[in-house]
Amino acid sequence: MNTLYLECYSGISGDMAAGALIDLGVDKEFLLSQLHTVPLEQFEIEISKTEKQGVSATAFDICTKHSVHKHAHEHSHEHPHSHSHHHEHTGRCLAEIEHIIDASQISDKAKETAKKIFHALAQAEGFVHEMPATQVHFQEVGGDDSILDVVAVAVCLDFLHIDRIICSPLYEGSGFTKCHHGLTPVPTPCTLRLVQTACIPMRITENKGEMITPTGAAIIAALADTFALPKKFTIDKVGIGAGKKEFTHPNVVRAMLISEITDTLEDEICILKSSIDDSTPEQLAYCHTRLLELGAADVYFTPIYMKKNRPAYELTVLCQPELEQMITETIFQETTAIGLRKTFAKRNIMSREVKPIQIGSQTIDCKICTYHHIKKYYVEYESAAKAARMLGESLEETYRKVYTKIHDLSKMQDY
Repeated sequence: MNTLYLECYSGISGDMAAGALIDLGVDKEFLLSQLHTVPLEQFEIEISKTEKQGVSATAFDICTKHSVHKHAHEHSHEHPHSHSHHHEHTGRCLAEIEHIIDASQISDKAKETAKKIFHALAQAEGFVHEMPATQVHFQEVGGDDSILDVVAVAVCLDFLHIDRIICSPLYEGSGFTKCHHGLTPVPTPCTLRLVQTACIPMRITENKGEMITPTGAAIIAALADTFALPKKFTIDKVGIGAGKKEFTHPNVVRAMLISEITDTLEDEICILKSSIDDSTPEQLAYCHTRLLELGAADVYFTPIYMKKNRPAYELTVLCQPELEQMITETIFQETTAIGLRKTFAKRNIMSREVKPIQIGSQTIDCKICTYHHIKKYYVEYESAAKAARMLGESLEETYRKVYTKIHDLSKMQDY
C-alpha cells in the first residue's frame, strides 16, 4: 500500500500540492501531455525548481491566455490583484467543470479524483451561499488555472499509485484577504466550511493573510483518509512544493511516501464508551461512518437497557491515543452523548502488511498478518467486491481465486 503524508505547516494550495507531488518523481512530460488534453483555452505550464528560504522546492505555474503574467499562486481569494484572468467573471458551474474533466484524456481514476475535489468545493460554496451545490457558479476556483491545478493533482496521485493519504493539521493565517467580492476574513468562508465538514484539524498562526486556499482545503477534505501518522514509519521519498507567499518560514508543502513499521507486537489503544438512549438511528449511523473516516480502529454499538428500562446503545470506539481528542469531539458533535468513559489498554497485535494479488485484469489487496511463526491471509473485501463486479463473477469465486493464488505463491515463499 502506497501511503502519502502531506505536511501542511505553511498551508496548502492547488499549485503547492501539485508541485510537491511532481517533486516526488512524477514524470513531467507525461503530466504535461495529460494536462494538454484538458479542453481549455490556450495555456502554458512551467514546472521549475526554486528556493524558499534556502529550501529547494518545485514550483508549478500556469499562464492562461488571458493572464497579465504568470500564475502567481492558486490562492483563489487573493490573486485578483496579482493577475487578471478572464475566468474571474465566467462563473462556471459544477456540471461545466465536470464536463471539461470528462472530455480530457486523463485516466478514469484521475477524473474521479478531480471531480471529487470539485464536488467538495461545490458543497462548501453552496452552503456558504445558501443554494444547492449544482447551482453554484464558481468564480476564482472555476477558472482555467484552478481546474488545471486540480487535474494535475489527480494525475500525479494516479501516477504515484497512492492508496492512502494522511494529512497534518492545516496551518492558516489571520486577518483579511481580497476576493472578487472585496475583503473577506481568513479563513475564507468556503475554506472554513470545508475544514468544518471534514473535521480537519486546523491551527491559526500569527501570519497575516491566507495560507489555505479553498482548492487546497478541498483536496484535503475530499481525499485525506486520516490526520494521524502511524506511531512508527519510515520515509521512502520526499517531495517539496513551493508556494508564492513570503513568511518567516519557507512557504512549502512537503509530501512524503511513507511505510508503516508494524513489526512491534504490542501497542496501546484508547477505548471510548458512551451509553446513548436519545439519538436517532440516522445520527448513530452517520457518527459511525465519520469515526471510521477519521481513522478509528473500530466502532460498534451494543444494545443495552438504561434507566426506566429504556432501550439504548453503548457506543464503543477503539482508536490510537493521538486520535482521542478528535474522536471525542466528533462523538459530542454528532450524537446526544454528554460524557465518555475513557480507558487505555495494552494489546498484542499481529503485524500487518498489504500486498496486491493479480487476478486477470484486476488487482486485489490481500492483508498478511504475522505473529512470530503464525501467519494468516485475509482478502480485503472492498478490493475483492470491486474486482468481482469488473470480472462479472460472484464474490465467492473471486475470493476462491485469490486464496488459490496465495496458496501457490506461499509454496514459492513469495508471500
